[in-house]
Amino acid sequence: MKNSDMHITGEMKMVDVVHEDIQLLAVIQRLNIPLGFKEKTVKEICEQHEVDLLFFLQLCNSYHDKEYLPADQFQEFPVDWIINYLRNAHRCYIHFRIPAIEQQIVMLEKENQGNVKNMELLLNFFREYIREFSGHIDREETDVFPYILRLANSLQQQDVSKEFVDHFDDYSIDKYLEDHNLIEEKLFDLKNILLKYLPPPVDDCKYNNLLFDLFRLESDLMDHSDLEEKVLFPRVRNMEIKMKHLQNRH
Repeated sequence: MKNSDMHITGEMKMVDVVHEDIQLLAVIQRLNIPLGFKEKTVKEICEQHEVDLLFFLQLCNSYHDKEYLPADQFQEFPVDWIINYLRNAHRCYIHFRIPAIEQQIVMLEKENQGNVKNMELLLNFFREYIREFSGHIDREETDVFPYILRLANSLQQQDVSKEFVDHFDDYSIDKYLEDHNLIEEKLFDLKNILLKYLPPPVDDCKYNNLLFDLFRLESDLMDHSDLEEKVLFPRVRNMEIKMKHLQNRH
């Protein structure tokens, strides 16, 4: 049973971490740590798979306890660690979790022949959400993350190349944030449609399972957004200030 007052430590057995909070299995997977923990501790597993222990603990505790998220401590980690984690989460959403939910809605549409119109509307609503969500992910993958990595590399090398200036001179993380919609809002709307407006389904178990998966996805996306908006993007703002100073010196 989840106890948000208990923090994850390096001395805990990794299997106990999952027993404590099953949602942390997603964090473990996105750090490319496979199952088969045996009796090993968190520290031992992290060493075995070359994952920084402190980074692992900060991520797990931030997802486990919504009040935790030590943004200052996250500033000490290389920015590419955070981006690699976020990219692995993107792959999970796009290739597994969202297609699995869509398939559940398709199956419910087939089984609820007396309610075809409403189920079709629900499916169209979710597919529109997929389109918007995929666009959001694509922009981060093709524009935002490469910009952050190039910015970090330029600062590390103390080098303001003409190529970087030409490509990113008019770009900033705040311009991206103007369009950084809280994508979980549409999931909230979808849950309300299911809970408030659709007639009783033929199969309550399948219907409820769809709701459970939507709630879990929404919670995961909120954690994902927190990591971006409270940790990564403030970090990038500081990097942009340093880059301006570096440019002025050149």
